[in-house]
Amino acid sequence: MSAVDQMRAMLDQLMGTSRNGETDGRNHVRFDDASVCRSFLLDCCPHDILEGTRADIGACAKVHDLALRADYNAAQKQRDYFFERDALEHLKEFIGESDRKTEMSKKKLAAVQDELTEDATEKVWDGIVNG
Repeated sequence: MSAVDQMRAMLDQLMGTSRNGETDGRNHVRFDDASVCRSFLLDCCPHDILEGTRADIGACAKVHDLALRADYNAAQKQRDYFFERDALEHLKEFIGESDRKTEMSKKKLAAVQDELTEDATEKVWDGIVNG
């Protein structure tokens, strides 16, 4: 990313999508569009939070744009959009999915431990009988 692109991104983040005046009629996504990640607007998208960790779940399917976050923050001062509810539902779904994965992993681990315990017991008995 060039220095100009970095400065453009910083200005978008600070001032929003309409920093150069009104949009010029091009295809423009607003922060309240259904394709925009509400959790991202509230800075709590699990896809971003877990990026680069063992629990990384990949990229979010919805739009993440810092300029849209700036637009949302400015508009939120005028009226409440109740995006917190949508973000809460998103996080509940993620937590439920994570809990299911954890339970599956625990069951697999218990099965492996049982196998290892049986193998160790056999070896101990073989050592007692043959030893």
